Amino acid sequence: MKGSSRKDVRCQPGFEGLPEGHAVKVRFYLWAVKSKLLGSSGLMLAVKLLGAASAYALAWLVGRGQGPEAYGQFELGLTVLTMAAMFSRLGLDAVMVKWLAATQVDGHVGLQRTLARRASTWVLVASMLLAGWVWWGKIWLQEGLGGDDGLWTMVAWGVPAMALWGLASEMLRGLGRMAAYASVQQGVLTAVAVALMLSLGLDVVSAFGVALLAVGVAAVVQVARSLPTGSKTVEVPASYRGSAMLSTGWPMLLGSALFLVMSWTDTLLLGHFLDEAEVGVYRVAFRLAAVITLVQAAVNSYAAPWFAERHAVGDDSGLRQALAQTTGLNVAFSVPAFVALAVAPAWWLAWFGPVFESGAMCMLCLAMGQLVNALCGPVMYLLNMTGHERVAQRIVWVAALLNLALNVWAIPRFGILGAAASTAATMVLWNVVAAVAVHRRLGLSVWTVLRNFAQRNKA
Repeated sequence: MKGSSRKDVRCQPGFEGLPEGHAVKVRFYLWAVKSKLLGSSGLMLAVKLLGAASAYALAWLVGRGQGPEAYGQFELGLTVLTMAAMFSRLGLDAVMVKWLAATQVDGHVGLQRTLARRASTWVLVASMLLAGWVWWGKIWLQEGLGGDDGLWTMVAWGVPAMALWGLASEMLRGLGRMAAYASVQQGVLTAVAVALMLSLGLDVVSAFGVALLAVGVAAVVQVARSLPTGSKTVEVPASYRGSAMLSTGWPMLLGSALFLVMSWTDTLLLGHFLDEAEVGVYRVAFRLAAVITLVQAAVNSYAAPWFAERHAVGDDSGLRQALAQTTGLNVAFSVPAFVALAVAPAWWLAWFGPVFESGAMCMLCLAMGQLVNALCGPVMYLLNMTGHERVAQRIVWVAALLNLALNVWAIPRFGILGAAASTAATMVLWNVVAAVAVHRRLGLSVWTVLRNFAQRNKA
């Protein structure tokens, strides 16, 4: 907002009719939104870059050293672990982001430790039950997806660790502890795993397990140190009680579950219909295409609690400004990244070994879907953080079912290219529908933001 006049501020959407004496305050407020978003997003971007580099290093080490089959087995195990941990969290990770951010501004900071303790207890119990289910079903997992007994044993042991790590990480985000949140992200975990593989010669499954335990403990410790001390018998308002926590978490769990199932349906069905080597080729192509949304993931990490805070105090202008900033940052990175991948897809894949070049068309399809994902911005976060969880849930329901049907039909006929096309089409669908829902429910238009961004860059 540097250099803007008072008249300029008063003409911006959402500030019409602002008293003359408040214009300077508004200019400072908008500058603060932008600076805080950029600063926090820059930290997260650094971590995401570390994570991307580490993920590619891990894929390179396994792909070059053991081939696509070994990498495919690891990705299948990671898929089941991620899904089991997500169900174990009962949707309470998203609730904690929303509630801890809201208690920062509504005068209920003293409730934070009580809320965190309750959510952690429920997640621990649920994760132990699901870990037992994975242990009991190891034989069926081997028959349906491949892998050996050792892989699925490690997955079972990892469920509680990943569930609590994910919950604690989101608590740090809700508390606004972005530096601490950044230090326990997936990228850090992957970097630790790669370091263990290089320094101690551990195999990929063992290295990932040790790294998960270390980062999970670090996340829990930082949450314990960040929460304000208070009485264990503090009066809890009805809006923050256990029944409200579960009722709020349930639609978020369904939305997250469906979204995760939609995200991993391609991998699971590839593991069922094809061999592990083709799964490995597909996952490397998928990870390369995901570079397009690297900045989006970093920006959204801060934007979600900001959306919750602004909604809690009824600040529609703050929501509009945050959407403009997040979408602008996404576009500035995603378009050049897409062009770089689209120009020479086989060249990028060849870094992981000659056999991976067969995934070039697959990567191109996935890259197109990720580009639309980036251009639409944080639309699903906006719905979830502003009281429209059930709208988001319905969108993901439809997309998940369509994704499942398309993959079941396409994979046996077209292999990994069928999986890529189905996944990309579904990604485009849910992003566009969610953007329309944000416009209708909140009056915020992604299309207007994109048009304004394009006009500014033309000028």
